[in-house]
Amino acid sequence: MHQFKIDVTLDASLPFVFAAFHEPEYLSEWFAPGDCVVTQIMSDFKEGGRYRIKLMEPSGVEMSLTGEYTTILANEQLTFSWAWEDDLEDSVMTSVDIHFEKTEEGYVRLVLVQSGFANKEECEQHNHAWMSCLEKLAVLANQKTGFN
Repeated sequence: MHQFKIDVTLDASLPFVFAAFHEPEYLSEWFAPGDCVVTQIMSDFKEGGRYRIKLMEPSGVEMSLTGEYTTILANEQLTFSWAWEDDLEDSVMTSVDIHFEKTEEGYVRLVLVQSGFANKEECEQHNHAWMSCLEKLAVLANQKTGFN
């Protein structure tokens, strides 16, 4: 099985960054790589709750992502399963584990690990997509500097 790890620091408040991973109003602004957009978010944000997010490419092609929240520790950790509904990938289900930490400088360190990929290509593709999304999150966080 393949996995990747992303370790980034964001200039934002910890409560905002954590909220950005589950509040539909924020997810809709950053949770789609490149020129894709979020078209629908359904979420039951509790341990054992499920989520479904629809994304659309500029060409009009839609993709749906679904999973279940397995660990929710406010402002500390978020773990959830991840599966595409289109069955175009070899990996049926992967897992995303995110740790949030406030640094001494007042920034937020975010460590994201996604694991369970069947092959290296899917792993690298998801790593690239997450980096694209996190760049959008950094821009959004910059706009929400007053959020506590």
